[in-house]
Amino acid sequence: MESEPPIQVLFVDDEPGLLSAIRDYLTIVYSIGVEVCNSGSDALTREDLFAFDCLIIDYEMPDIDGIVLLTEIRSMNQDIPIIFFTGKGHEEVAIQAINAGADYYIKKGGNPEELFTELAHYIHKGVRRYRAEKSLVEKERQYRAVVEDLTEFVCRLDPDGVIIFVNSAFLNNLQVPYDILSGVNFHSLYPDHQGKIQDIIEFCDPDNPSAEIELPFTGVHGKIIWHQWTIRVIYDNVFNILEIQAVGRDISKQRETERQESVLRNLGLSLATSSSTEAALNSSLYAAIEISECQTGAVYLHNRMSGKLTPFLEQGPYRAALYRFLEDFFKNQNDILLAPGNPVYVSLTDLHQYETRFSSFAFIPILRFGDIMGWIILASDNLAEIPFEIRHPLEGVTSQIGNVISRIEAEEALRDALIESEERYMQLSETSPDAIAILTDGTIVYLNPAANALFETANMDDFFRKPFHDLLDADLQKWFEGIIKTKIRGQGPSTGEGFLMTKSGKRIYGELITVPISHAGEDAILLLIRDKTSQRMQEQALIESERRFREMADLLPEPLFEADIQGNLTFCNRGVTALFGRTNLQDPNICKIYELVSEQEHLRFSTILNKVAAELKPMTGDFIAAGDTDEPRIIHLSLAPVIKNDQFSGTRGILVDITENKRYQEKLHHMIEEKDVLFRELHHRVKNNMQIISSMLQLQEEYISDDVILSALHDCEQRINSMALVHETLYRTESLAEIPFDHYLENLSQAVTEGFATVRDIRTDIDVGGIRLSLDTSVTIGLIVNELMVNSMKYAFVDRPSGVIRIKVACNDESCLLEYSDDGVGLPAGFDIEKTSSLGMRLVRILARQIRGKLLIENGVGAGMICTVQFPKQEGRK
Repeated sequence: MESEPPIQVLFVDDEPGLLSAIRDYLTIVYSIGVEVCNSGSDALTREDLFAFDCLIIDYEMPDIDGIVLLTEIRSMNQDIPIIFFTGKGHEEVAIQAINAGADYYIKKGGNPEELFTELAHYIHKGVRRYRAEKSLVEKERQYRAVVEDLTEFVCRLDPDGVIIFVNSAFLNNLQVPYDILSGVNFHSLYPDHQGKIQDIIEFCDPDNPSAEIELPFTGVHGKIIWHQWTIRVIYDNVFNILEIQAVGRDISKQRETERQESVLRNLGLSLATSSSTEAALNSSLYAAIEISECQTGAVYLHNRMSGKLTPFLEQGPYRAALYRFLEDFFKNQNDILLAPGNPVYVSLTDLHQYETRFSSFAFIPILRFGDIMGWIILASDNLAEIPFEIRHPLEGVTSQIGNVISRIEAEEALRDALIESEERYMQLSETSPDAIAILTDGTIVYLNPAANALFETANMDDFFRKPFHDLLDADLQKWFEGIIKTKIRGQGPSTGEGFLMTKSGKRIYGELITVPISHAGEDAILLLIRDKTSQRMQEQALIESERRFREMADLLPEPLFEADIQGNLTFCNRGVTALFGRTNLQDPNICKIYELVSEQEHLRFSTILNKVAAELKPMTGDFIAAGDTDEPRIIHLSLAPVIKNDQFSGTRGILVDITENKRYQEKLHHMIEEKDVLFRELHHRVKNNMQIISSMLQLQEEYISDDVILSALHDCEQRINSMALVHETLYRTESLAEIPFDHYLENLSQAVTEGFATVRDIRTDIDVGGIRLSLDTSVTIGLIVNELMVNSMKYAFVDRPSGVIRIKVACNDESCLLEYSDDGVGLPAGFDIEKTSSLGMRLVRILARQIRGKLLIENGVGAGMICTVQFPKQEGRK
């Protein structure tokens, strides 16, 4: 909010001391700006005299006294506040000052502080009033400037409806000066609607203070001007009317346009239903007279024989006068003006050579395919000329006449052709496989043989003893009654389906097609009936099959769904609702297929959907279902493409809630991991125990000096290490059920070789591949290889610096084969594994039998020995 500007005061007095004291006091105490002037003449010559907010004038001054100065100032400005200073004993002067226009007077003398306070009080009081009046005047000026610039009408009325202000827009519209309307009652401008205006004002209240009304004003020359007013009532605090404001505009053009459009619309309806040229031209002439507001009109058509214009229709008064004028008009060869086919308008100034009662004419051409068919001629006895604003709609009256006349002639020709060809239609219907009937006023007048067969009748009289609609079910009856009620000529073919009744009471489901025709010169309906009973039964069976399918789908516990190509769900069984009820989904109304899974799964789900659409083959996947993220449900989703007409048209899917299975699998996996750890620990401890036994045997060897016993203990130690090595290899592998036999044999051969620390270079060649053997078989085969290698190390390479041991294991579908060989001295002569007394070889024989193997030991070709063990596969590789 803007602050008030500081007060500026002009003090006119010839006493310097008083002037200085008052200026200092008002400036310091009240922040009032004070300028001084020492004489009245100086004050009158100041250009900024009336720029001050207040004037203070002393009475006694040498050149001009205060009364004269006051009178001069008031002659120039009646509003500026003036405070008059007088001395004591000059009361009559104070009265003169008040009468001369002073607002206040103050007596000099007394207490200076009281004097200055009183002066400041009068200054503030006068300036507030002066500024308020100036602001009001300025706002009034601005208001009037804005209102005068408006194109809308503005009227201000007192509570009784008397006009206290109108703007120039309203005065210009009424073409009257302001003095005529000032003080006039607003209601009297519309004498026939005063009660309506008063009702509108009384209808308003403080909650609904405004209303709208349209009023006709009779202007100069009796012209009606339509005004649309918005009347607003202004109330005081106790709901009394203070003022009435009315804002309006001229809607005469709008009303005239609406009137013309209404006339043209009615003309269009009349032309659409006209069945003769005369009716169409008569409607057009009537519409042209109504739009132009002319009194008389006529239609003149070109005579094809003579080429002259001849009268065809006339409307309105003074038709004889119009006829006489047109005779004279055409005799003067004015028909040359009409030759181009353009509208011609004749005004009062063009009629000076004719004796006629009319003051203006309009010639509107009637065109048909670009040729002039005739003219609509209008005459007015009160218009100097046809107004320009109605010429375009007037010309619009004739724009469709040519097309309408062409349509009427075509319909008449078609009607004649229909009558002529009716017998041929009847002949065609006799051979038609469809049932055909003709009805007039709802009664059967003809049945073809196919219709008689359909309704099980010998002829028409045997069956149709009652109205046709009684043979139809309720829906068909309603449809057929609507066909009968509709004007037959105005409708096209119509189709309906429903049940009909035959003579024997048999129900037939048929398709009925009605076509409006003319029969024997009367309006009739051609009824085509097609028996669709079989098709209906098939459709019902399909619907029933669909219903059973949906019921069965709802009974399935697995959630089923189907979606279209845009991903919109088109079907869901109850299983889907049950599933997402368990997920605590806040909004179970799923509309999109993406809403089945959680938001973080949308991208992966979209990828699978796109693959189904692209590759047209089923896809599966596990997803997190949509719903509560704190307790998510895991679903297994199977998707399959829906293919129609060799095109991808959507997706079908089934959901399986595998949350519990997943949880059980996780629990089982955890248990397996625990058991795996336990078994590995068990094998580790078995290996440690065997190594402890081996270590104890090594300690025992230190106290034995017999070489035979030492050798036996060393062999036992080697056998124990072989078995311990199996357990060590087992707990170091991923699977406890199988042993990677290649790693095991490499470690075993290295351990045996290191156990016989000699200077000989014994090389081991192992070929096992990726064979994996069970624990029992690995132990057995390991002991066999251990015994054979110990035997080779002891006896095969005596007195030799080097040697080679070859070990190979191979498996086929039925069995496995262990081949062991060395290039040493070979077996002694006459060696028999069954009769040998060597503990190692006896162990080899016993171990081979344990795995149901076939053992063969023999000398090799050239040098060394060969040992083979063939054992069943189930005892070997897993």
